[in-house]
Amino acid sequence: MTGRHPDVERETRAAESPSAARFIAHIDRVSYAAPTQELLRPDGSWDLVFRQTRSGLLVLQTGQTDRVVPLESQAGDSYLSIAFRPEVYMPARPGQLMMNEGHVHGFASRRDFLIGAERLELPTFENVEQFVLLLARRGLIEVDLLLQRAVAGGWARIDDRSLQRHSAHVTGMSPKKLQQILRADAAAALLRSGQRPADVAAELGYTDQAHLTHSLLRILGLTPGQIQQRERLAWRSG
Repeated sequence: MTGRHPDVERETRAAESPSAARFIAHIDRVSYAAPTQELLRPDGSWDLVFRQTRSGLLVLQTGQTDRVVPLESQAGDSYLSIAFRPEVYMPARPGQLMMNEGHVHGFASRRDFLIGAERLELPTFENVEQFVLLLARRGLIEVDLLLQRAVAGGWARIDDRSLQRHSAHVTGMSPKKLQQILRADAAAALLRSGQRPADVAAELGYTDQAHLTHSLLRILGLTPGQIQQRERLAWRSG
């Protein structure tokens, strides 16, 4: 996740341990020095967000999204976000229940929150890996192996009925839609790194630059040129 804004302090990292990286797409810690509006764009991940505002701490689970969602923050707000890989899901709240939805988890104490009947200590930016592995040991998150192979293997079986069912259950969307979102997110990352739109289209298998532009407008709400211009502005994936 990239982007620069004078009033936003953002730190992003990947999971440091291979065992945790099996579940985690990226980890973000963000704080705001002034009122800020950002746009959350589809990126193929769902999140656990620990958001601190003047009203208190909120633990929010967000599902996959296929639309752009605005986020407004005030000075002093901050959050820790754990983005999970698309093949990872929470059996009690799979993607088919969470698509374009959010769920607020309750608290057991000032330092503990609840996922169902499970009591969990609030994680920190430094110990997210241990927290996620604890979720896995307790069966609160799982990896769908069929979807994992599809994401890693180039979607050779995108029309397979079993994959259709698994993707609908785990993510709340079809394999084709998930593939389109992941490819758009990859294209945006390449564009923000300075690659030319024509080169990005060729590298990621778009028919041509017009196909790339149409896809990015439909999924992210921005053209390739706008994505490159916004590299110097606040940018956040979902």
